[in-house]
Amino acid sequence: MNRIDGTKSRRRAESSREPATGHLGANRLAADHGSAKQPEPSDPLGLVGAMVPGGNIDMLSRCFIEEFAAMGYDAEGILALFRQPQYLAIHAVYRLKGEQAVIEMIDRVISECGIFRTTETIPPDSRRATRLLQIEVPATPEEDAQP
Repeated sequence: MNRIDGTKSRRRAESSREPATGHLGANRLAADHGSAKQPEPSDPLGLVGAMVPGGNIDMLSRCFIEEFAAMGYDAEGILALFRQPQYLAIHAVYRLKGEQAVIEMIDRVISECGIFRTTETIPPDSRRATRLLQIEVPATPEEDAQP
């Protein structure tokens, strides 16, 4: 390979311990990737949430309430989620502000954004009107060409 100045460059010979399949070798690339690492007993196996200092706790609560309302939860269902200790962020709000403040916040947010609900109505006649139509599919292209 020629350099810009016209001289030939010399490549260093790759280590005999690594295959010449890539810059670092295929074995080393796989070993460095996190998915190839074997789990250890001290590795965390689940997601862990933690409170971060600062921020606006009312805005955080509002976002959670809007999200749950968009999933179809009513006020009582959202309050039930705030009461559950496994929901770290919203349960911390529940403990910090108290149940009455959370109820007022839920009512205020729901009155502003509403609750997303859907219903599906299938007319009783539609089941009888639906007919299955069987379509014959030829097994080979030659059969398709025949009349």
